[in-house]
Amino acid sequence: MATSGIFFTQLREKLEIKTTEKKLYKEAFTHSSVNLKDVDGNPINFERLEFLGDALLGAIIAESLFKNNPKVNEGILTKLRAKIVSRSKLNRIGKEMGLIELAEISNHHKNFGDNIYGNLLESLIGALFIDKGYTKTKNYVLKKIINPYIDMKSLNELVLSYKGFLIEWTQKNKKSIEFKTNNDEGLDPKINYSCQIFLDKKFIAKAREISKKKAEEKAAKMVYHILKLKFSLKTNSNE
Repeated sequence: MATSGIFFTQLREKLEIKTTEKKLYKEAFTHSSVNLKDVDGNPINFERLEFLGDALLGAIIAESLFKNNPKVNEGILTKLRAKIVSRSKLNRIGKEMGLIELAEISNHHKNFGDNIYGNLLESLIGALFIDKGYTKTKNYVLKKIINPYIDMKSLNELVLSYKGFLIEWTQKNKKSIEFKTNNDEGLDPKINYSCQIFLDKKFIAKAREISKKKAEEKAAKMVYHILKLKFSLKTNSNE
């Protein structure tokens, strides 16, 4: 797609982008699996633009949050930004925008995982910045990426890490919490870890997952709902 004339038509119709530096956008949607190189032998793919787009997105979100939340402190602004630019959220946005339909990827490289969607989103932002400058890129990001796909009002209740929340909650409420995570070889060979959570030495929940981190987060989410806790960025406590 990235090498065809249809590509630029799709950019205009699908993403509402009129290009000036056409080579930039081809690069922004070229996966490393294509193994494309320039005349000097340097690789041509979206990874450098992804790096740039990642930094720009963080800056754009930080500026927007700063201007629209004049009474919110630095700690809460940092958490809000982290929620907006989280990998899972960027992957979802990139997927819903259909960016993969514009990408040039080797037919022999199909198992790229969900991160490809977020990577393409960031590389697109990087290309926009070089092509159009910061102000136009910021306006595009807010109008076409953030506002349609992010419910800003719900961010206050979105838990970024259930394990982190439980640890903070127990410390504030003078309770003890223990995560017992072990190797667990069950019927599914892909699920190798189990986590049990004890609150004040009382067993609350157990979960199994493919990694230690995911098992602990899954079990923590179960405890969060079992105890009917409520997250708030303003209080960060049980209400």
